[in-house]
Amino acid sequence: MNKSLFQAKAAQNSSVYAGLQALVADEFENSRVSIRQMLQGLGIQHVDQTSSGKGVVDACRARKYDIVLCDFRLTGGKNGQQVLEELRTLQLLKPTNIFIIVSAETGRDVVMGIMESQPDEYLSKPFTQAVLARRLERQFVQTKALSTMKTLIAKEKFDQLIPLCVKHIEENGRYATWCKRNLVDAYLNTGASQELEHLCKTEIKQREVDWAFLGLARLAIIQDQFSHAVSILQKTIQQFPQAISAYDLLAQAYEAMGRLEEAQEVLNDAIKISPRIHKRQKHMAAVSLANGDPQTALKASQQTVRLGINSVHESPDDYIQLVDIVAESAANIENSTDKKRLLAEAGQALSVVTKRFGNDDSVKLRKSLAESRFHASQGQMREAQQSLQAAKQIASELDGGLPQDLVVEYGKTLYNAGEKEQAETILASLVNDQATSDALKQQASDFLDEPVSLEAKAQAKSLNKQGLNHYSDKAYQDAIHEFRTALELSPRHPGLNLNYVQTCLKLMEAQGSEPHMVAECVESIQRLRHVTPAHKQYKRLNALKEYLTKHYKVMF
Repeated sequence: MNKSLFQAKAAQNSSVYAGLQALVADEFENSRVSIRQMLQGLGIQHVDQTSSGKGVVDACRARKYDIVLCDFRLTGGKNGQQVLEELRTLQLLKPTNIFIIVSAETGRDVVMGIMESQPDEYLSKPFTQAVLARRLERQFVQTKALSTMKTLIAKEKFDQLIPLCVKHIEENGRYATWCKRNLVDAYLNTGASQELEHLCKTEIKQREVDWAFLGLARLAIIQDQFSHAVSILQKTIQQFPQAISAYDLLAQAYEAMGRLEEAQEVLNDAIKISPRIHKRQKHMAAVSLANGDPQTALKASQQTVRLGINSVHESPDDYIQLVDIVAESAANIENSTDKKRLLAEAGQALSVVTKRFGNDDSVKLRKSLAESRFHASQGQMREAQQSLQAAKQIASELDGGLPQDLVVEYGKTLYNAGEKEQAETILASLVNDQATSDALKQQASDFLDEPVSLEAKAQAKSLNKQGLNHYSDKAYQDAIHEFRTALELSPRHPGLNLNYVQTCLKLMEAQGSEPHMVAECVESIQRLRHVTPAHKQYKRLNALKEYLTKHYKVMF
């Protein structure tokens, strides 16, 4: 755009922009002044300035700006991405606000993180007044055309949004693609599955686009059609390898199917592309922890904590999770300096929980429980008991007693501190309580099944897999050896015990009864007293008990 054309355009827009209010945030004063002058040259007379992330939040709390130009680098700890996320969470932006992140950063991780936060525009430094003018004009025209629909989205009035979007699409409006993308969310929120499916499939027939595939995958996940979702998402990633949300959805589908190793692999691929997303790192920590991979879990948990600092996402959960993972990881670290540093990191995490969240009694309780588990993991049983007693005191003073969502943590802590019978009683009652959520039941059941270290879980899992391979090949002696070794590491695991019993029975079918083998089968069955009718292995357990009773005259 040449100078004379730009000046004419600026004069044309001057009256339009004159009543708008803008905020410029940049750590450097000369940059703030420069951008302010650009905006004023376009006719925007009211331009406030700040250098910090907190300044942006405070300014937006005091005034509803039309335009915010926010640099990624700010003073005070918060970056531009964190500021945008916080403003949205606190609902401090008008639906028609134009939020532009400005950055001189070139690192892929930073750029991808910024793009995932979905600002209205992203401007790379340095930029000219003409570039800024074009971006603002584009956004201003779009916002003016879509203001009603954006307001309905902000108010979550999807029933009213849908007909407006459909009408705009039918009229071949300029923002038909925007409407289609937002219709996906609207249909999902209103349960209009047929309409969603028709929209996405019609679009794919015309041209294959990532948002249509993602819409179908999200619908499949909601409908518990996880295999179908996996198929869609694998194709999406193949065609659109930068469609980062496809990786997150695929990991979610794999996890729902119990395919945790594949979920971890997909999350690892996603983190390679875009590592600066708090939710993704937190998901990786949880999945790798479930996979018995403490080193990956530790790295992801550390990143979760770092990304949460100065962010609206910061949570005591992140710090407590880090403490638990450090407790698991420290035992495998041979270098004394590294181990000391890691243990100090856990201590620091507990201190942060007290400083930042100490006014919440439930957080105080969780902190004491985590502290007890941490001491127990280091063999400091006296200190573990002291922290446990502190937790019991806090729990006794809570209105309504121990919250149900903390019962699993409490049970684990009791078990680790040596109060195993009480722990099993509490967790078993949680599993058998009809009012307990499925998620909590599963957590309690998983711990009762396998109250051992991550390393032991991982080794037992590997041995179990080898045993199953031998079983498939009818190499029953080899399978028995693998299952028996695995049971030394994880003696209460229902799947392992039943695999062992079933293999012994197969061998005895071929070679005849062996009294010592029958006795070992009985021992395995007796180790599963904690398996209740609600457990997924209960039917199999009963079937094997009946078989032993019928064929080997065993009484239970």
